[in-house]
Amino acid sequence: MPSATGDQGQGHPVLFGFTPVPIYEAHPNGGGYPIGFLDRAYVTLGVTDPTAVLHLCSGSMRIGTTVDIRPEMKPDIVADCRAVPLPDESFDWIMVDPPYSEDYATNLYGTGADYPKPGQILREASRLLRPSGRVGLLHFQVPMHRPPLHMVGVWGISTGAGYAIRAWTVFEKRQADLGL
Repeated sequence: MPSATGDQGQGHPVLFGFTPVPIYEAHPNGGGYPIGFLDRAYVTLGVTDPTAVLHLCSGSMRIGTTVDIRPEMKPDIVADCRAVPLPDESFDWIMVDPPYSEDYATNLYGTGADYPKPGQILREASRLLRPSGRVGLLHFQVPMHRPPLHMVGVWGISTGAGYAIRAWTVFEKRQADLGL
């Protein structure tokens, strides 16, 4: 029987009310999601085609359109996630997994001078999203946001006991706030 924390004997909490994630897999050379996270994240975003997702601060992602400031990660587009060289309203879905602080950016990735604050990332994501599109941000904080983005929900994400919990925050770009 599961405990009050959602532990079902495998040492990891239930994500989004689904079955527990059995292990965490660190991805070499910068970033990666816990095993099973992407499928759950796609549900919260309403993704029907994972190849159509824009990944900002993409790290080791190899599906969808990837943007990272680090050329060695071999993203589709080498760019700062705050100024992506793509047209307005290009995507229905955006996922973001940035460094969680300037210290993380400096110590883990050598990008501290270019650390993007969550609000800055959301501003650019709002520009890139089509009306009714959604953006999900994995971070230690729930970011401040402005219209036309509206918060859909926040889920706690953990890779197990002893690890810091992160927030998966999903926003939707609402047409009513676009002056249409």
